[in-house]
Amino acid sequence: MELSDACAMAEHLLEVHGLGEWSVFFDGAKRRAGICRYAERVIGLSAPLTVVHTVDEVRDTVLHEIAHALAGPRHGHDAHWRAIAVSIGCSGQRCVSPDAPTAPAAWLGVCPGGHTVERHRRPERVMTCGRCSRGFDLRHVYSWTHHGRPAVLHPNYEAELARLREGRRVVLLPVGARARVVVEGEHHGTVGRVAKRGRTSYHLEAGRVVLRVPFAWVEPVP
Repeated sequence: MELSDACAMAEHLLEVHGLGEWSVFFDGAKRRAGICRYAERVIGLSAPLTVVHTVDEVRDTVLHEIAHALAGPRHGHDAHWRAIAVSIGCSGQRCVSPDAPTAPAAWLGVCPGGHTVERHRRPERVMTCGRCSRGFDLRHVYSWTHHGRPAVLHPNYEAELARLREGRRVVLLPVGARARVVVEGEHHGTVGRVAKRGRTSYHLEAGRVVLRVPFAWVEPVP
């Protein structure tokens, strides 16, 4: 469905159900079709999913979120929410039908045996094909493309793969652990303490300086 048509339909349905002060926005979500933000009085629709869904599927998503707005934030997907959803013409299902189209993934991994796996985010850890081997096996590691082109992978991925091929593994350090930067560059050899561990990197406190360093770029210091 065209985004402009989806927006017009959503605004109309909000008005019909007494939510004329609410508004509609689009986001880049790829794993959920809609969202209701009570504090801001807005319902959100996934742009990538809206454009591949039918009019009926988008309408159901809009009514799903309107039911949340009418039920209030304390009800989630409980019986009260479902009763409202069904009464206004929604299917009352918690999730989009598994048969509905999904947003194409940007990242495609292919193992040496030709099996594929898709990801919406750039891979950060090394993966091997579970269909070719029941356990982790570097002979079946995935090669990745991004939108069909050879991909530049996350530094954690590249460093972890290099270590694995040398027979070593990347071990995540706890907050407070001492660590040394091992990657070549300005901070090579710097020793500090892990002040914070993010999703892909450490915040390494070295004196008055705090460095943000990918997991695979440091080694533990006894």
